[in-house]
Amino acid sequence: MRLLATLGVLGLASGLWAAEKMDLAKGREHWAFQPVQRAALPAVKAKDWPQNGIDHFILARLEKAGLQPATAAAPRDLQRRLNYALTGLPPKANSKFVNLKSEIENLMATPQYGERWARHWLDVVRYADSNGLDENAAHANAWRYRDYVVNAFNADKPYDQFLIEQIAGDLQAKDSQEDARRRELFIATGFLSLGPKVLAEPDKVKMEMDIIDEQIDTLGKALLGLTLGCARCHDHKFDPIPTADYYALAGIFKSTKTMESLKTIAKWHENSVATPAEKRLREKHDVLIDAQKKVVTAFTEKANAQLLVSLKIDKLPAKPEEKYPKTTKDELGKLRAALKQLEDNPPPLVSAMGVTDGNATELPVFVRGDHNTPASFKQPRRFPQVLSDGKPLGNENSGRLALAQWIADKKNPLTARVMVNRVWRWHFGRGLVATTDNFGLLGERPSHPDLLDWLAAWFMDNGWSVKKLNTLILTSATYQMSSTASPAALQQDANNVLLSRAPLRRLEAEPLRDSLLELGGLLDKQVGGFVWTFENYKLVFNHTSEDATTYESNRRALYLPVIRNHVYDLFELFDFPDPGTVNGNRADSTIAPQALYLMNSPLVLRATESIAEALLKEGDLTNAQRVQRLYAQVFNRPPTVKETQRAVVFINNFAQDRLASWQALSQALVSSNEFLYLK
Repeated sequence: MRLLATLGVLGLASGLWAAEKMDLAKGREHWAFQPVQRAALPAVKAKDWPQNGIDHFILARLEKAGLQPATAAAPRDLQRRLNYALTGLPPKANSKFVNLKSEIENLMATPQYGERWARHWLDVVRYADSNGLDENAAHANAWRYRDYVVNAFNADKPYDQFLIEQIAGDLQAKDSQEDARRRELFIATGFLSLGPKVLAEPDKVKMEMDIIDEQIDTLGKALLGLTLGCARCHDHKFDPIPTADYYALAGIFKSTKTMESLKTIAKWHENSVATPAEKRLREKHDVLIDAQKKVVTAFTEKANAQLLVSLKIDKLPAKPEEKYPKTTKDELGKLRAALKQLEDNPPPLVSAMGVTDGNATELPVFVRGDHNTPASFKQPRRFPQVLSDGKPLGNENSGRLALAQWIADKKNPLTARVMVNRVWRWHFGRGLVATTDNFGLLGERPSHPDLLDWLAAWFMDNGWSVKKLNTLILTSATYQMSSTASPAALQQDANNVLLSRAPLRRLEAEPLRDSLLELGGLLDKQVGGFVWTFENYKLVFNHTSEDATTYESNRRALYLPVIRNHVYDLFELFDFPDPGTVNGNRADSTIAPQALYLMNSPLVLRATESIAEALLKEGDLTNAQRVQRLYAQVFNRPPTVKETQRAVVFINNFAQDRLASWQALSQALVSSNEFLYLK
């Protein structure tokens, strides 16, 4: 055993020496670690095509390949595309599309914009309403973080500020701030707390290090596009991230309190976000409890004194209450019941998942990631050397605020690039860097590197505004192209990497569900709050427990509970991402169960029946006119003459029950590719 330990130390030493010998200067040559360049707009031949700077970069590549951009999309297709891009909902039937920029501004001014864009970000930060892994304990307060994200996008919170608040909002909170602002800052740190954890892990040090590892991995992929977690057990095999850098970051999160208790079943920390009025009410309630306890004590003392007199004894029996008269017992029972009622029903002190600073701690490097084999010296907390000067942080606090500010600094070469690439991917279905969560050496190189840097610089120069970035992209001629490809484009740009046309994209799970309810007049557009009422920390689902979660609410899909290991079936079928890890790219599958769902789902049947009922309420319309209304509602266009004729024949022959006929026609339309796909 001593020999093995010696060999382990030698192995550790050689590993550290290898880290010191890692060629960081060469590592910095990787394109993603280079400073963001403000590239000049390239010259193009078709000078009348570009609408803004984006188009110069796209057109220059197309012209170099001998290709031309696709023709402009039909107004109806563009309107539908914009509505889903910005709100996740269909345009209103027969709504007029007049001015592109006005349309964009109007859509971004609705609260539904924040809901749509919050869902994108929640994919990235692995949002869920339960813990997952060994125990699906309820994240009953996670919805506060979700609402924080919705509000942040609606308010167009600058992205750099958005990041700092999520990493270190608690360290920005001050007593002098307005109460709502302090609450917001504490709630924002839910970003670090939301991950899955093994709450019944018997090895408590391992549990804590696994939680820290998950935080580092999430922070790296989500904000920097780096797989930092790969350096936990050894130097990163591909990126210039030595194990020493990993444990330098781990020290920051070791100095952060994420868990309230590690005792099985462990509990995560929650920050109090109670208002002053709520705190005062709780204090008054505690005073009532203390007063009632004194009443019970005084009554018991009096009853005991009376017992001594009545029994003519000097010492109380072992169980004096058994000797009390019935009336005394009854009165004492009432007093204790009143006390229990007070104790069981305290006014809630509102809390939110999040973190707070702990004791400043520096960790040793653990050999092979095993906390049982630590190095003999501590690793100072600092940032990855390939991207920083490598200077140690001070010891006064965790270092999270310094970390957040370093990530959000304009000099950081990754932060703006990663975010503009995400926004591009959310609009076009593919990022300029296809591997949205990995900008390291194993990630894809950018298809348009100059455009990526131009966008990153533009983003920072324009106040890190996501709304302005959206407007820039959506007003480009690139975005406004149709999805129809020329024969040459199909041959030379089969995968549309050069963006010779707009991508053909299927509705995601949430817009699909929300659209069905919206078309049926059933969608509840209340913004914020929760529909899920499980007690915090309560087990909601695992391999032995029954899942009592329901998804019958008419609120938007954003507000439905996300249960790790047991995702809602519609979400599961239509490529909802794994809520246990960072996801910048959703899959886009086409499988038979999707069609079966549209044929048999109670949700689809309920929504289409509601559509049919609304059509039939207008009794003075002909069937042909109802078909016109239905097509405008579902497809945002009028039907052709042939489509009208066929629909009327169908209605007249499908069933004697008129409601059943119109419901079946409505279901056929919402199950069609024209409804399911955006051109």
